[in-house]
Amino acid sequence: MSDGFEAILLDHSNGILLLVDPTSLAIRAVSKPTLRLLGYRREELLGRPITDIECSLADTLFWEEARQGGPVEASNADASYRCAGGDVLPASKWVSRVTGEGKLWLVIRAEPLGVWRRVEDDFASASSLLRATLEATADGVLLVDRAGRIVSMNRQFSRMWGLPDALLVEHEDSSIFAFMAGLLSDPQAYLARLAEIAPDVEGETFDLLHLVNDRYLERTSLPARHGAQILGRVFSFTDVTARIRAEDALKTREELFRKAFDVTPDAININRLEDGLYVSVNRAFVRLMGYTREEIIGRTSVELDIWDNAEDRTRLVQALTNNGTVENFEARFRTKSGEIRSGLMASALIEIDGAPHIISVTHDVTEHRRSELARAQLELQLRESQKMEALGTLAGGVAHDFNNIVAAIMGNAELARQDIEPAHAAQESLGEILKASRRAKDLVQQILAFGRRQVLERRVISLAPVVEESVRLLRSTLPARVSLNVECLPDAPMVLADATQVEQVLLNLCANAWQVVQERGYAGVIEVRLEAHVVAARRHKGLERRSTVGRVALRPGRYARLTVRDNGSGMDETTRERIFEPFFTTKPPGEGTGLGLAVVHGIVQGHEASIEVQSAPGKGASFSVYFPAVAAQAPLASASIPATAPEQGGGKHILCVDDDESIVFLMKRLLERQGYRVSGYTDPHEAVAAVRAAPDQFDLAVTDYNMPGMSGLEVARALREIRADLPVALASGYITEELRAEAPAAGVVELIYKPNTADELCRAVARLAHARRRNANSARSTPPA
Repeated sequence: MSDGFEAILLDHSNGILLLVDPTSLAIRAVSKPTLRLLGYRREELLGRPITDIECSLADTLFWEEARQGGPVEASNADASYRCAGGDVLPASKWVSRVTGEGKLWLVIRAEPLGVWRRVEDDFASASSLLRATLEATADGVLLVDRAGRIVSMNRQFSRMWGLPDALLVEHEDSSIFAFMAGLLSDPQAYLARLAEIAPDVEGETFDLLHLVNDRYLERTSLPARHGAQILGRVFSFTDVTARIRAEDALKTREELFRKAFDVTPDAININRLEDGLYVSVNRAFVRLMGYTREEIIGRTSVELDIWDNAEDRTRLVQALTNNGTVENFEARFRTKSGEIRSGLMASALIEIDGAPHIISVTHDVTEHRRSELARAQLELQLRESQKMEALGTLAGGVAHDFNNIVAAIMGNAELARQDIEPAHAAQESLGEILKASRRAKDLVQQILAFGRRQVLERRVISLAPVVEESVRLLRSTLPARVSLNVECLPDAPMVLADATQVEQVLLNLCANAWQVVQERGYAGVIEVRLEAHVVAARRHKGLERRSTVGRVALRPGRYARLTVRDNGSGMDETTRERIFEPFFTTKPPGEGTGLGLAVVHGIVQGHEASIEVQSAPGKGASFSVYFPAVAAQAPLASASIPATAPEQGGGKHILCVDDDESIVFLMKRLLERQGYRVSGYTDPHEAVAAVRAAPDQFDLAVTDYNMPGMSGLEVARALREIRADLPVALASGYITEELRAEAPAAGVVELIYKPNTADELCRAVARLAHARRRNANSARSTPPA
């Protein structure tokens, strides 16, 4: 045999492969796997008869028959091969004839039976493992061939679809597929989908099946391949009902969150923690800030300049980093229009795509804070008003007692002057006492003006003449380095006012101004301006009231505004809040009483007007008084008894009632010197009892108004019940409009202001005591009808 033929044999060998001479049965070629399987060297086998290594009885019979001319071909015949070590290797052999190099040869190919059994065992083991795996999986698996026939399925598939045992035993494909279609909510769609899948033998598919019992199966399919050959298709079914329901629940929650997120009245925003980038905002945030969503999303709070104070965001981030959540965090925000709004925030850290973000809910408290500020201002004004009212009441009470003291001093000084000669050395001292008493009387009047206890004689007047007269008086008293500029505009409306008290207001304001400006050491300027002022209805914010810390709120309408402005040193807020308090002054001791502006306050309030103060250190001060405009003449108070010439007492009997014993003693001495008989009482009940005991013995009753236990009006009513024609005069240190209205109904014929001088008191008593006699004479001279 040639080397080429042997090389071909050896290159194509697998298992046992021998080339045998059909005549001698000698082995002429051996494959390498043969040497390895049987354990021989090549030289040990070449030339030996095949019967030396094939040792079974069947092999001996086969070769004996071949030698005698029988058939020499075999297929899958049992054979046994003797190995070099003496072992016998069972095999299955094939014997065939081949021609090579012009000669006939026998080719023996054998496969050891152990290899096939191991392959079969391995295949059985692998099949068992594959089956076990399929049965152990939670998915249902179905294998169909290329024609769509069912090849295999696992138990999970039958359980998942609920296949009856009868169908499984029958194993009829059409029945199984029909049963499965009946379980679907849309069988036609299922069948249509199968029709789409069938032609695409190489494609991969995925779809979701909805069953009538509201279960969901996720179906995937892949081609079943063996090498390059496609044998069919593998379907895998996964029960995803729990996942779908969870997804549906999540979608529901997300929808609820989205709706709640968008419809809540509070502003909600989600920002990246790192740089404040806006990720999402709701409609309330858009409304609050004035931007569109497109203008906000994707931009940072720094870019939009949202924070009024950038430190607020730093504090918020720090608090969130430390605690995770923040509540009741108040900050101020700048809207697109530039308006500053106040918000109360609740914030928390959340994670989105692995990055920390902030979700914030902001409640707009702008109007609430404004209301709180307005309420605080109103409370401040109310407290101030109550304080001033209390101080006014206190001032009125002090003035009442002080009136009696001043009246006693003045009256006794007058009597003392009458008791001594005109040239007596004591006359000068008594004159000084009277002069000091008159100053004390003026001080009492200022206190009463502050407490609004003076009588107002309000008439419809133009303020221009009052201003001009006041300025005329002021110019002669101003220092040389202070100039006074006055402007009265013709459009200033008429007002209901007491000209004397308005003059007092202007004099006090101007005096206060020039005392301030002359302290500056250079030329001072005082400006007085009278003009019209109109308040529109839309600007009305409540009742008008005096304010020391800002502008006053006025009712809608027209006003006459009287302004006194100076270029003095101005006032700080602390001083400005106290300027209307009585006896408060910034001047050194002895240079001011502290009543000037307090009197102004009382007069302004008495006129139902308002005063506004604007001042700051180094900016001077401006006082503006707003008098409500009127269109017609207002009625004035009642007229008193016409004055007549004083008459001597002529023995007239006068009843004097006052709770102050010194006043009773003074009146008794004064009137008795005028020729009157006087009965004085400090107890009003005793005085009434005396008149009741002898009603015809008295010609006039003079009673104090403010007495403990029984007021002067009550005394007048009691005396009128006893004797209706007895004239009664009422004396008081402060005569109010209410007192003027009530006095005539109680039987009072005249009101006497305390403290009057002795002459004024005597003239009033003479006029009243003799009025009854004149009336009686007039009645007798009238002829009968």
